[in-house]
Amino acid sequence: MKLLSGAEMRTVETAAIEAGIPSVVLMENAAYGVLHELEKRYSPLSAQRIAVFCGRGNNGGDGLAVARLLHVHHSPPSLTVILAFEAEEMTADCATQLRMIEALGIPYTMQLPLDLPATTLAIDALLGIGQNGPPRDPIASLIEVINKLPLAKRVAVDVPTGSVRADLTVTFTAHKSDQVEIGEVVVAPIGIPARFLETAKLNLTAPADLAPIASPRARDSHKGSFGHVALLGGSAGKHGALQLAGEACLRAGAGLATLFSPDAEFRPQLPDLMLGNWMSMARDLEGKSVLAIGPGLGTSPEMRDLVAGFYQHWPAALVLDADALNNLAPLTEGHRTSFPRVLTPHPGEMRRLLGRDLGDRVEDARSLAALVNCTVALKGQRTVVAFPDGQAWINPTGSPALAKGGSGDVLTGLIAALLSQHPAHPQQAVLAGVYLHGRCGELAASHGHEMTSLASRLCDHLPEALHELG
Repeated sequence: MKLLSGAEMRTVETAAIEAGIPSVVLMENAAYGVLHELEKRYSPLSAQRIAVFCGRGNNGGDGLAVARLLHVHHSPPSLTVILAFEAEEMTADCATQLRMIEALGIPYTMQLPLDLPATTLAIDALLGIGQNGPPRDPIASLIEVINKLPLAKRVAVDVPTGSVRADLTVTFTAHKSDQVEIGEVVVAPIGIPARFLETAKLNLTAPADLAPIASPRARDSHKGSFGHVALLGGSAGKHGALQLAGEACLRAGAGLATLFSPDAEFRPQLPDLMLGNWMSMARDLEGKSVLAIGPGLGTSPEMRDLVAGFYQHWPAALVLDADALNNLAPLTEGHRTSFPRVLTPHPGEMRRLLGRDLGDRVEDARSLAALVNCTVALKGQRTVVAFPDGQAWINPTGSPALAKGGSGDVLTGLIAALLSQHPAHPQQAVLAGVYLHGRCGELAASHGHEMTSLASRLCDHLPEALHELG
């Protein structure tokens, strides 16, 4: 699912208009998209007391068109249009919509009506994608008014203005990059051809993007059909990290999983997991479909050499996390390889990999992916997955329930397992691992409490998360 910045959306709209679709048609389609969502959620609209807050740009024009459609189709007992600016300051399309409002006799004002607190449905059409910096008055004051309405559900047109606490946002054509932190967002098509979105390189992961991962298994499949994953880590005092990654690997469907630890005392706690011999690892790794390195590995010159060797020469998919990343940092162009590599850093590890402070999360992830020809899953609130071709995906799932030691080890196991099962769809495998991991965190919080969840229990919620994809 494409994710557009405000600038990209303006470019897309301009291209559509230049191709022959009048801007007034796009505005009308947008207004009908909002009306449709209002009808689905807040009917009967004929019983609502509605206030529409309109700016002077095209977002304000969208709001005026919504007010007109509400008047024509539902005749609510109270419909007030509140303008932030004089008509003389409006864009051409916004002024056109105001003239239609006047023709229908719909009241509008720049004053706040005395009965405004009785509003049950407030529509924010103040700025939209035209926002640039913190809103100033009169917009800033109207944001405060909208947020303080005691009875109102708040609906944003395209993008919530500033700090408007929207219950619902109806956005147009595609999700917007500054909406990722918002609650419920629905996308309404407004008639812009899909080909105008093809150049956008930012996406929002959705279940539909993960279709190959959710497809049913063949009836005649066997353990060999789903790969054999090797996982390296679990040094003395850090056995749990490797245990968590290994169990998650099997729970996520890998046919076989073998754990390798430099500690001779290490033993898998789960009987389903196999134990490899660290001393004969080079031989024992032959034929493994995916290698995951890092959970509890430890850092030392020996481990640094080990990780560097595998990074350069392992001929199949390699997933690196935790100490594997620390042993590898900093990365340079000399680390480029044609073999598939997946890096899963948290911000601190990412800083060490880049050898500098972080800036924009999306651009940092893209930069590293391009530098060494790898896939980067930059963990955190809204994990960013970036690929070497510049495509980047924002993950919408996640929860503070994941803020526990071991959660990253579970993610490593999930990604390795999905790569082993879907070698023909490596990008979807990584995206699905991140998505399912976040969804398990959400389910852990909803079925219990985000404070009490454990990394070791995250995969208990994996069946429900997988059923949702299917």
